[in-house]
Amino acid sequence: MAKRTYRKRSTRGRRSVKQQIISILVLAVLAFLVYYFLPEENEVPTPSYSTYQNEEGFYYYQSVGSEDYTYDARNLIGEALMSELNTITNATKTLITYGDARYALETVDRDLTEAEKLWGAYTSTMINAVWDAGDTWDREHVWPNSRLGLDRISNTQRSIASDLHNLRAATGSINSSKSDRFFSSGSGEATITDDGGFYPGDDHRGDVARILFYMATTYEELVLTDDLELLLDETDHYTVEGARMGQLSLLIEWHKLDPVSDFEKARNERISEIQGNRNPFIDRPEFVHLIWEGKTIGDLEKPVAETSIQTHMFYVLMERRWML
Repeated sequence: MAKRTYRKRSTRGRRSVKQQIISILVLAVLAFLVYYFLPEENEVPTPSYSTYQNEEGFYYYQSVGSEDYTYDARNLIGEALMSELNTITNATKTLITYGDARYALETVDRDLTEAEKLWGAYTSTMINAVWDAGDTWDREHVWPNSRLGLDRISNTQRSIASDLHNLRAATGSINSSKSDRFFSSGSGEATITDDGGFYPGDDHRGDVARILFYMATTYEELVLTDDLELLLDETDHYTVEGARMGQLSLLIEWHKLDPVSDFEKARNERISEIQGNRNPFIDRPEFVHLIWEGKTIGDLEKPVAETSIQTHMFYVLMERRWML
């Protein structure tokens, strides 16, 4: 009688199924971890200010909640936006006297790293903070007093000429060089330009631009222009007809090239505590494009990637699963 032989059942197929199940479970766990713990590509903390720009230098539009002071300006562009910002900046503004501005600047223009120093306008000179009757530093009108449409201000007066947003601590020499000149193109350090204007320096040009945008928005009589003939005309200084400053196209360019700095943000906070209002072009720099460059909100929306990092990694993991 022939001897029966028995074959061992192969466990290869069974092991293969087990391996696939284990692989699927591992991949599922990995996908879960990727989905819940890896940040979304567009899930970054919302910045306090619109400091992000696209490759052309335009600031992305920032949506804000009802608690934000610029909320009523939402969805507005052009003249409507400028008008609403005029209402906003004037609603809570309480000007101090020009004399008191001397002591306010001791705080407002303090350097971020050296508490006993002021960061000087146009030169970045570190100035002793205490007011010493003008021996060390002066109150510089970024938009010159003679171009504000009123007489020279005295220490006892409160007016457009005592608005802290427009005043900077500056050494006497640079204050004299700037004088009542309009702003003109240049590069490097602050200097008087060949066309009779003044270049504020690479590190100060954006600051200057945003101060002038604030002034032109807050005070309806002030005009920003590119007309050099008008800017060079000094016969109507200290009159409403002469309340103009520029050059506008340069200011727009400087606004992009020299983004909002930490010093500007701190200064804006300090002025708000004293004067009660803020410079919206520091908090919302994209407003410049919507008012003076004809941009729409859609033009300034930040693009969102079609596929998030999580989705991409999930598909990569799934591809590897089928290769096991």
